[in-house]
Amino acid sequence: MTTSKRLRYLPISEVVAGMVLGAPLTIAEHGVTNFALPAGLTLSDTNIRQIDLRHGEFACIEEDDTRSDAERNAEWAAAAARLDRIFSTADRTRPAVAGLYEAVLAYRKL
Repeated sequence: MTTSKRLRYLPISEVVAGMVLGAPLTIAEHGVTNFALPAGLTLSDTNIRQIDLRHGEFACIEEDDTRSDAERNAEWAAAAARLDRIFSTADRTRPAVAGLYEAVLAYRKL
């Protein structure tokens, strides 16, 4: 049986050793990358301390998704409804607005 995975963005204060990065983590200062970790890396206390020292704020964490299909669908439907309320006064016929809406909707489905 394969386990579903989900990506969550967590504040660094909630990240603990043993969590796995779901996306590359890059920290830049004045437009210059000064720290980077690859997706799939299992974080250590040292990694987390380095991120904190460089003022990293969030990390994309991959974790097992223990939600049922029904729970996943209900959460996604609620997120889609909220996004529809947020974009209710936006002109979604404009390509940039439509693209933003679709990108946020796809992000929320993670």
